[in-house]
Amino acid sequence: MNDTMPRSRIEEKLSKHKEDLMGESVSKIMEFNKRPIEIKEYLDQYIIGQDEGKKVLATAIAFHYKRLGTAMKKEIETNGGDIAKALKNIETPKANIMLIGPSGVGKTYTSEIASDIIGVPFVKQDMTKFSETGYVGQNVTDILIDLYVSADENPFLAQTGIVYLDEIDKISGSAVVGRDVSGKGVQNGLLKIVEGQENRVGDAGLMLSTKNVLFIASGAFEGVERVVENRLRRQKVEQKRNWKSYLSTEDLVDYGMERQLMGRFPVKVVYDQLTSRNLFDIMKTCKKSPLHSYQSDFKAWDIDLQIEDDALSEIARFAEVEGTGARGLTGILNKVLLEEMYTLPGSYQGELKIGKDYVTRRLQNE
Repeated sequence: MNDTMPRSRIEEKLSKHKEDLMGESVSKIMEFNKRPIEIKEYLDQYIIGQDEGKKVLATAIAFHYKRLGTAMKKEIETNGGDIAKALKNIETPKANIMLIGPSGVGKTYTSEIASDIIGVPFVKQDMTKFSETGYVGQNVTDILIDLYVSADENPFLAQTGIVYLDEIDKISGSAVVGRDVSGKGVQNGLLKIVEGQENRVGDAGLMLSTKNVLFIASGAFEGVERVVENRLRRQKVEQKRNWKSYLSTEDLVDYGMERQLMGRFPVKVVYDQLTSRNLFDIMKTCKKSPLHSYQSDFKAWDIDLQIEDDALSEIARFAEVEGTGARGLTGILNKVLLEEMYTLPGSYQGELKIGKDYVTRRLQNE
């Protein structure tokens, strides 16, 4: 009896199982049917404020994946279920997204939550590491390695994921003597993957196309409002609305970004600085609220943490002044609760009520 036969059958079954899993993952996109309103409503549970930003983002994402799913289904039916050939043949317009706004206002979080709704891999890439070291010797296609890993090494799913390019504004400017401090080379490298080419991933010879990958870039772009306002003055345009309504690709080019790269991000969303009311609502009502996390931590020690609304308003006011956005709330709550976190576990059980006066004293002492 040939003892290699059972092994070959096992390998065949494993290969078929892997193909089935790949097909199932891609089928989620083909069946995607979320309306922009539904995506926005889901985002509202996690991100407070930014209504216009969430509306634009939800619409862009819904249309991208509906368009991609419809085209993929048609191609697969034409090619007898060949997913690889279908992905290669799909020709649909793609609207990559540029998010602009200060730190801690929900840019990354909005994108990450949106990827969860769709069920596609999400990769966040911090662009500052390229600008700090210079682009010489770096390979921007390493971003695709992270995408491939995030997709559980499923090349089909990887080609339909979301890549989030954080702090893209930090690679603006001009080059300095032999070292690409500005990041111009990084921008040119990004252009090659954003525009949808076939890219070699790693040393194994794997090729991934990015023509169906949705790219979301974000940055604070501090001072870009002055660029917009200066352009409007030069053009003698009467500014009747906030500068955000006039933001154009030309302004981002003047800021120091490459024109061709910015042209690949036609959808632009400007996020607002969070108000104290927004910050209060984040603590009070938002899913995954930092306050709820602290309450859960205390609950594990049988301590019922209750922070009064006027105390939460004081924390929100302090966070607004600090200017660190939603992510700053965790640190401020830690300052307020540090003594209780240190002394009470194991020595006290019951209600722990925190009022405004106590919050004020704790924050002023820090």
